[in-house]
Amino acid sequence: MRQSAIAMAMNSHKHTRLAGRDYTQGDFFVTLCTRDRRKLFGTIVGSGAEARMELSEAGRIIEACWLAIPHHFPHVQLKEMQIMPDHLHAILILRDVQSTQWVDATAHDATAPGTATIPGATAAYMKATAAKRRPKGPLPGSLSAIIGAFKSETTKRINATTDQCGGTVWQLGFHDRIIRDRAGEYERIAQYIAENPINW
Repeated sequence: MRQSAIAMAMNSHKHTRLAGRDYTQGDFFVTLCTRDRRKLFGTIVGSGAEARMELSEAGRIIEACWLAIPHHFPHVQLKEMQIMPDHLHAILILRDVQSTQWVDATAHDATAPGTATIPGATAAYMKATAAKRRPKGPLPGSLSAIIGAFKSETTKRINATTDQCGGTVWQLGFHDRIIRDRAGEYERIAQYIAENPINW
């Protein structure tokens, strides 16, 4: 994977969702950047192979909220993740959604039909009820809903520690890449994430 291609993707917050692609399941490489690329999350200490990320208080909030994602979205598996001074790289694996046992930060009405836990509900049923309930916005449990909830919670917590009200932490949107079943693609992305501090 070329460094320049990833750097170009990080500088853009335009999403191009693939027509017909199910964003409630699959393997995804995501990048989230701070607004104006502010270095909020800490600093890189050391150099070369010894380089590592030293998290600030905001960085520790990012880490804690990221690791908590599966508690709110049980169909999500977290894989490689690296917090950098002004961005976050990670791999998430979304499996078939079987119920809505989480709080969806983008939901308009938590009491609406289909929002409560539905044991054994199929992904197709969830999508159908979500479409009726939410003509706009991401599907519950989708990649966009997960990232939206994460960004909302981290912004709230970081603002609370800095006594800001309504301060913006994140750049609009996020970059995502579907990890395909091609020889070595997952390994190349995982290596890129792991080596981010070295290449800073």
